[in-house]
Amino acid sequence: MEKIKSLFIWNKTLVTTILVFINVAFFLWMMINFGSTTDIEALLQTGANFAPFIIHYQDWYRLITAAFIHIGGTHLLMNMIVLFFLGIELEPIMGSLRFLILYFVAAIGGNVVSFAFNDNISAGASTALFGMFTAMLTLSTIYPDNRYLKSRALSMGFVLAFNIVLGLINQGVDNFGHIGGALFGALITYGIETPIASHNNRLYRLLAVLGIVILFLLFVWYGYYSRGINIGGILG
Repeated sequence: MEKIKSLFIWNKTLVTTILVFINVAFFLWMMINFGSTTDIEALLQTGANFAPFIIHYQDWYRLITAAFIHIGGTHLLMNMIVLFFLGIELEPIMGSLRFLILYFVAAIGGNVVSFAFNDNISAGASTALFGMFTAMLTLSTIYPDNRYLKSRALSMGFVLAFNIVLGLINQGVDNFGHIGGALFGALITYGIETPIASHNNRLYRLLAVLGIVILFLLFVWYGYYSRGINIGGILG
């Protein structure tokens, strides 16, 4: 019976386990091939988020790959602890597919906000993690009668606020990516999790997905515009 129960839990958290494995494997691969995960050249070659390269070389893949790169062992360890423990809690609630969608939308959304406002190299799973924080908050509003979600929302709200304030104090933290991940995480949770029993709920889902698309395009446009680059000329 215990083996069956363990298998059930494994199936419910499979995506979380795979994501942790990919992050750790990528870190080890960088160490083997570059001897470092903090060297600027190694970070740029492996796909860290860097607006000048995205603009001039059209390296849009960096909005995804940056979420699996970590700058140093401590960075990896802290993010993986949060990913694992929050993931094994959130994935069974949302379901594996929805959780996977949340992870990637928050990661890409956070990175596109960082692209728009940050000229420094950035990387890490924290864009996705902040989306997971706001997903828990959003779920508590979608299911207001659920006491468990309400209690978890309080703690997630505190963690979210604390980390944003910490990011404002510490110049080495990409707060733009964190805030972007939180924003896109909340929107995609509404888009994929809101019950569709009523017309209003279907409308909320549509507006949430539409908001993601519009915001993504706006941040891309601003990333070019703020640097005095004609996006039309580049794309055309």
